[in-house]
Amino acid sequence: MAGPALVHPHVGVAAAVRILALDLSLTATGVCCPDGSLWVIRTGSRRAMERLAYVRDRIQHEVEVYEPDVVVLEGYSFASTGRAGISLGELGGAIRLALFCWGVPYVDIPPTNRARYAAGKGNASKDLVLQQAVFRSGRVFDDNNAADAWWLWQMALAHYEPESPLLAKVPKTHLDGLVKVPWVEIGKRTA
Repeated sequence: MAGPALVHPHVGVAAAVRILALDLSLTATGVCCPDGSLWVIRTGSRRAMERLAYVRDRIQHEVEVYEPDVVVLEGYSFASTGRAGISLGELGGAIRLALFCWGVPYVDIPPTNRARYAAGKGNASKDLVLQQAVFRSGRVFDDNNAADAWWLWQMALAHYEPESPLLAKVPKTHLDGLVKVPWVEIGKRTA
């Protein structure tokens, strides 16, 4: 059964490709739904496996509701060290395995590519990426996790639906962020 027709709440046009974007975090995972709506999965006091299961279950709900053609994830940050780096790796592995088991194709977008697309340089700070999201979209974001998820969604729109009216305009030099991303082949929905 096909999911509901998706209409962007601000533009009023249907999206041809259903893209779910996730900025994975141990405490506040940013989610951009195929209709462009944003929310953050806050894990509160949950730890270890309870936290992983909680985030996975929230993402599973979004997958069941929206039936995405593709999920885009911010790739691993190899600068993370210590216990936090291990825990982030566990979360990333749990979500990627779940997507595989659910039959949902996914794309890993390196953090430097996301920063380059958003702000024009791969080492742009989280604050600059958030600032650019507000500037390009005219929206208010809960935090930089939501902004990162929105940028991942925008990158996938630029790749899969470059003529979409949902796509924010970025300078041509920012399009370098789309290069060398391991995009997957997906089918487009007709309903």
